[in-house]
Amino acid sequence: MEKDKTLTIVHSNELVEASYSLTTDEMRLIAFASTKVDSRRESVGEVLIYPEEFAEVYGLDKHNVHRNLVNAIKSLATKTVTIPDGKRNQILPWLARGTYERQLDIAAYVSIEFSKYIDPYLFELKDRFTSVNFEYASRLNTPFSFRLYQWLIKAKNLNSAKEHGSISIILEIEWMKKQAGLEGLYNRWAKFSEKHIQPSVDLINTKTDISVIWTPVKKGRSVYAVKFSYVVETATFAKPIRPRLYRRPKVVKGSHEEGSWMRKNLSLLLSYREELKNYDSSAKLDIKDLERIAEYSSICDRVIYQNALKELAERRSKKTKTVQ
Repeated sequence: MEKDKTLTIVHSNELVEASYSLTTDEMRLIAFASTKVDSRRESVGEVLIYPEEFAEVYGLDKHNVHRNLVNAIKSLATKTVTIPDGKRNQILPWLARGTYERQLDIAAYVSIEFSKYIDPYLFELKDRFTSVNFEYASRLNTPFSFRLYQWLIKAKNLNSAKEHGSISIILEIEWMKKQAGLEGLYNRWAKFSEKHIQPSVDLINTKTDISVIWTPVKKGRSVYAVKFSYVVETATFAKPIRPRLYRRPKVVKGSHEEGSWMRKNLSLLLSYREELKNYDSSAKLDIKDLERIAEYSSICDRVIYQNALKELAERRSKKTKTVQ
């Protein structure tokens, strides 16, 4: 099923900036359910989610999608959102109700109904909202990358964020951690940037309609915030989408079957890298994919292997200098 390019996720700015922690499956469920409602109208009540449809829009394996949706609904029933209200905080439940069929079948469906306390941040929105294109948001497979993408898109509507043809915004590290449910974690800036900032920016750059650069902002010798600057892509052809790699077969390490799997994935990644360069000569694979190219090429192409190791060393050296 081809994705509907008109699908949007519309959340009030208060919800975009709210504090909550969701898993990837929970985030995907909330995002997809949000595309099925009209934010200009009142609450629609029950929202139906069909596992097959859900799997196709996110490019997932259909085998366990119903079970994962059921688990997401069960866990969402205990999750809350914290939204400031003057000098007080509101702690609001996501769901009023969730239902699912006991038979875990691809033809079955699940349903959710947002709580009446969340409704004002999803329905009858007239102003102060952020709309993101589901086609791009659906490609982001980590909760933090989804949140960061929303925060960046929200800045598009701020005159203060416009800077020489690009959009720039400074987000404090502790604020980002608190809003993303990471408060108290990653006390070292280097670890936080390694685990969340850089991987999320890599995902956004390769899979969405914006290209982002980021710079640490210091107070004295300590990094306290990040300045994100981005431009909306206006190319006449779409940014290439990273292909899904083949799963490692259950075979003996060093066997012919393992080698065949590595060669197939190497071919996919090399083709994707070429497409990226054709799209934007400065575009690069993320570090993890470059590591995969080094691993896969080590058995079959010495030149590619040596070049990948050289690029990895250069990029890691630059990254180390940036965070010092």
